[in-house]
Amino acid sequence: MVVYEGMFILDPSKYARDPAASTQQLADLVTQFGGTVLAARLWDERKLAYPINGHKKGVYWLTYFKMPGANIAALERQCEINDDIIRKLILKVDARIADALVQHALAGDAPKRPATPLGPVGTTVAPGSVPAVE
Repeated sequence: MVVYEGMFILDPSKYARDPAASTQQLADLVTQFGGTVLAARLWDERKLAYPINGHKKGVYWLTYFKMPGANIAALERQCEINDDIIRKLILKVDARIADALVQHALAGDAPKRPATPLGPVGTTVAPGSVPAVE
């Protein structure tokens, strides 16, 4: 089986009412077509670049899963029919980096931006703040 990365944009109002049911529905779709979910997590809730079917915001859900390649077309078709999924993008992951991507997704939080060095050596300024001018 091949490892795939799926980025799903979910309806934010349905996700807000019942997050567990919305995400379980995605896991059920993957298993319905012979796949196994390796990692799944909330990516972010963001404003969309343009309205999609009247939605101005979306909940981004990241999923890594194993599935036979022949079943991907059926999974994509079912995602298009599903009202809870606004958009989807499913990519085949290179086998050489699949384990690292799954481990990173399981780790959870996105990396924080480091403080930007400004001023004398050894001093830093937190992102978003303004350094004092001498």
